[in-house]
Amino acid sequence: MNPVKKITIPFAPMPFSSLEKLSEPFTGLGAMFSGLFPMLDLELEQADMKLSSERYMAIAILTGIFHFVLWTLVGVFFMFYLAPDLMFTAPPTIGIMAAGLVFIQIAFYPKIQIKKKVRDVERNLIFGLRTITIQIRSGVSLFGALQLVAYGAYGTLSAELKRSVDEINAGYPEEEALQRAAIRTPSVFFRRSLWQIVNGLKAGADISLVLTELVSTMTKEQVIQIKKYGADLRMLSLIYMMLGVIIPALGLTLMVILSTFPESPIDENLLWGFLGAIMISQFMYVGIIKSKRPSLMAED
Repeated sequence: MNPVKKITIPFAPMPFSSLEKLSEPFTGLGAMFSGLFPMLDLELEQADMKLSSERYMAIAILTGIFHFVLWTLVGVFFMFYLAPDLMFTAPPTIGIMAAGLVFIQIAFYPKIQIKKKVRDVERNLIFGLRTITIQIRSGVSLFGALQLVAYGAYGTLSAELKRSVDEINAGYPEEEALQRAAIRTPSVFFRRSLWQIVNGLKAGADISLVLTELVSTMTKEQVIQIKKYGADLRMLSLIYMMLGVIIPALGLTLMVILSTFPESPIDENLLWGFLGAIMISQFMYVGIIKSKRPSLMAED
């Protein structure tokens, strides 16, 4: 059987096992907040996080409370030395903001995990389908081909197919095991591939022909994604010119000119802040480029 995946919670102040036990008193409150996220149960299942939505939101609430207390105390410490008059107003505000950001991050964490899982599955999907096709054409059964990919180096795709192979070994028919995999997987392309295989099995069709058509369709989709990616890069290159060249050059020139006027607010701190803003925008740009990468493209 597959090993149990270790569940991680962002910004968790303690190991998950301890966090799960301490969150029990907040389960009722977590049930109320889980109503704000109606798809959370499905998202947790697809992200391989074996938790109910009520317990997950209880953990999110407990983690938010911890960060509220932590950052409120940090705010009190700094305000005591820097701004004593704000010591009773600023720290709670800082704590509430920190707790809110942590709570939102945890609430959307399953979506982030699902997106990573989808990209990993689809990155290896074409190669996995080609391997299965070649094996079936060579006389290997579908189950044997699935085993080969399940125990191969295909990342999350291997892990998903291994669950199906284990279910087949446990007595499930091939069609039912693949149907179960299609239901729990968040990848549209992987789900579509599994349904095509299941339909071919039920209709008694030649699975190698079904898989050949699937690979051909995936390859065409890959070409479409690459063309779209190229078009997006042309637009993003213009944005990079604005963020990396034009705005810094014009902004620095304007600040130099303004610094010649008397009582100008331009000082060294502003220049460092301007540099920091440029660096942040560069990191954001790199993140946007990475997020636009087609899911069916293999990474180096």
